[in-house]
Amino acid sequence: MNLNKLIIYCLLLLAYLGLSKSLSPSEFGISYVFNEESLSSLIRGAPVSVILVDTHSTGFIIKTYYQKYKVVYGFQTYEEIIVRTSRAFTTKHEKFIGMSIFRRSEDLNESFTPLPPGSVFIGNRDFGRWRNTQKGKVWSFYRAYRYIPQYTGLRGFNPTYSFYQKIQQSLRENKPFYGFNDEFGTEGSITREQFPAFFRKGRNEKINLKDYFGDFLKKNFRASRGTL
Repeated sequence: MNLNKLIIYCLLLLAYLGLSKSLSPSEFGISYVFNEESLSSLIRGAPVSVILVDTHSTGFIIKTYYQKYKVVYGFQTYEEIIVRTSRAFTTKHEKFIGMSIFRRSEDLNESFTPLPPGSVFIGNRDFGRWRNTQKGKVWSFYRAYRYIPQYTGLRGFNPTYSFYQKIQQSLRENKPFYGFNDEFGTEGSITREQFPAFFRKGRNEKINLKDYFGDFLKKNFRASRGTL
């Protein structure tokens, strides 16, 4: 009896793993991003900002990792793409949800320093100008590009000149910048407001394999010992 249950369980497990693989998005031509260079080769055009908006994994034992990007262009609408990544690449960016993890300027300079979304457009006079206010200089997008804050997740946020200077410093030092009050990134208040899908209840719940198999054996094997 126990042997039959074990065989059935193994068959079900193999079927599950096979089904998970067959339904994997990688089977439908999704690109694989294994490092920064491959991300750069995937993204076309300039200026452009790539914002990490979601990350997840599929598979029960053999996991496959995915990232979802919002690609915001300077002179056209945005697009969303899903790519397959390595575990290392996913882990490297786990703190950067809602942030720009890649950008390319009009002069084709590229950067992978994690920065607030849309940083490549701030300070670029093709898209806006600095306004003098009582709180100092504040960046304002031209009316023709008022969609950029909405697309990038900067809606309602007014970048100051000191904010812009900090972005430039972070680029030079290649250090992530989460905002002066850590508004951006996975733990950031603005990220949680602008990209709520990532934080929906239950999306990050993990299965404890030890408890799962322990519970399975208890229910299906130990209880049957008394019938032998």
